[in-house]
Amino acid sequence: MNILTLLDDPLFSKIVPFEKSVYRKQDIVLEEGDEGQDVYFILQGEVQVRSSFIAGGAKLPAGLARLGENDFFGELAMFDGDRRSAEVIALTDCEIVRIDGPSLIRFMDQNPEKGYFVLREIFMNLVRHLRQNNIRTKTVLELYLNENAA
Repeated sequence: MNILTLLDDPLFSKIVPFEKSVYRKQDIVLEEGDEGQDVYFILQGEVQVRSSFIAGGAKLPAGLARLGENDFFGELAMFDGDRRSAEVIALTDCEIVRIDGPSLIRFMDQNPEKGYFVLREIFMNLVRHLRQNNIRTKTVLELYLNENAA
């Protein structure tokens, strides 16, 4: 079982509101700093997750991840209720499902057998992103240390 198979589950559909939307290339799906606890699942297309930083007085976007079909985003805010930590922009035309985060958590609590698979998939996704970020951090530190050693 994966998260997207739940969309066809009658019990899930009854308890958890969700909606499919189409985004065109360059549409902003989420803005950094927005409030919200919904989770987004990509059915088709690609998005870029990015954050902005200030360099030389200019606000510059930095790509953090590129996500595609069967990937999801927004899970951090679903759990901690904090503002969105990054912007998500469509790189191609996309079909994305927005799932109500608090209702999804309630569904997982009420249906632990199915909830386990949802949590496992979210956890594995987070592990994959943490490993990628570890590699990026190591690369940046190596570049910095090599530059300062010269």
